Amino acid sequence: MKTIYIIRHGETESNRKGIFRGRLDIPLSKAGAGEKQAKDLRKYFKDKPVDIVFTSPLSRAVKTAEIAFPENEIIKKENLNNLDLGIWKGMEKDKLKKQSPKLWKTWIESPEKITFQKGESIADVYIRAGKFLNKIKDIKEKSIVVVSHRSVNKIMLAACIGLKENYFWKFHLDNCSVSIILFEQKRGFTIFKLNQTDHLTHTVMEWY
Repeated sequence: MKTIYIIRHGETESNRKGIFRGRLDIPLSKAGAGEKQAKDLRKYFKDKPVDIVFTSPLSRAVKTAEIAFPENEIIKKENLNNLDLGIWKGMEKDKLKKQSPKLWKTWIESPEKITFQKGESIADVYIRAGKFLNKIKDIKEKSIVVVSHRSVNKIMLAACIGLKENYFWKFHLDNCSVSIILFEQKRGFTIFKLNQTDHLTHTVMEWY
């Protein structure tokens, strides 16, 4: 059986301020909780074996992994890169809600239907997340860490159990939370634990 730890990167200032990130390469908050959360994550894994660590190529994910898993090589995978929000990246959520109420309504009610202008769709991420999961099935390592982003992790959780519609807001994932997927050949993927945050001393709830 394989154990796959699905981790959302640590907090950034944009998480705290309610700004869409997308592919913007935003660092962990140093004065705030970001790096502290990654250190809390390191304590969580202190007595847990980790065979391999994959991350998004964006620095907030890479830095989280470097702090939490200093003994492991960090392997960057483009399939784990964040959802490309196109022209939404860098926008304040409150402003978007006021300026484009119809688009905001779609975002909170059926985000799977959105293709972001100059970006990609959730369906696009679903395909690459599925490809990544298929590779996970075949690698020899048994204890696997994946450090990525809220959108990607939600989509990966959906893909591993075959959900394709109306799932995006059914998963809630906090910064530096740990979710666990188990995999065995006969059963396939099973979501074992979701959004564990007991190891963290601080969290910020990001609802939308």
